[in-house]
Amino acid sequence: MLAWLKRHIRLILPVIGGLGLVPAYLHAYVLAGSSDIPTVLIGDKVIVNSAAYRLKLPYSNVTLFRTGSPRRGDLVLMRVLNDPPLRLPFFKRVMGLPGETVEIRENRVVVNGRAVPVTDLNPADFAWVPKAHAIGSTVQNEDGHWITFTPGRSAHRNHPPVRLADGQYFVLGDNRDDSQDSREFGPVSEDLLLGKVIAAFASGERAR
Repeated sequence: MLAWLKRHIRLILPVIGGLGLVPAYLHAYVLAGSSDIPTVLIGDKVIVNSAAYRLKLPYSNVTLFRTGSPRRGDLVLMRVLNDPPLRLPFFKRVMGLPGETVEIRENRVVVNGRAVPVTDLNPADFAWVPKAHAIGSTVQNEDGHWITFTPGRSAHRNHPPVRLADGQYFVLGDNRDDSQDSREFGPVSEDLLLGKVIAAFASGERAR
């Protein structure tokens, strides 16, 4: 056994080191809010990669180097400072990128004057969503992810154009009728994005 270890030590040490770092950068969360229904439901578990955009010294806030940039459609874990109701991290979807002008027209996201592509879906196909956290009357595929809303319902279904500065992002919930997001608290800086969701696990049976 000792001879085998000596022969493979160069392989074993990196593997052990990598396994030791996994808990520092991959974190599991249980969804507690309804702002991203029907993509993820209350009780679903998600895995967040906290090194998706910046690699930090393990278990610290010291950034070592940049690993990537948020992209439109990323579901991110984030926080908002100086807002007691939103003091805990929560999940939103990145919809506006630095340098872009974003507006909302009757729940339709418009970026630089062009509407983000959507395809209408049949709400009956989402009967698995619990009635306690019901979806809106409209369900759409918005450029690769699900969104839901009821036309005319949300006070934030329209939002004037916002020009995003360098390092700023416009985030929205997939449940457009029930989400506190950039329509209320404005654009967010990249340092408030804590990581990217890389996997989701359903808490109950559903059709996908």
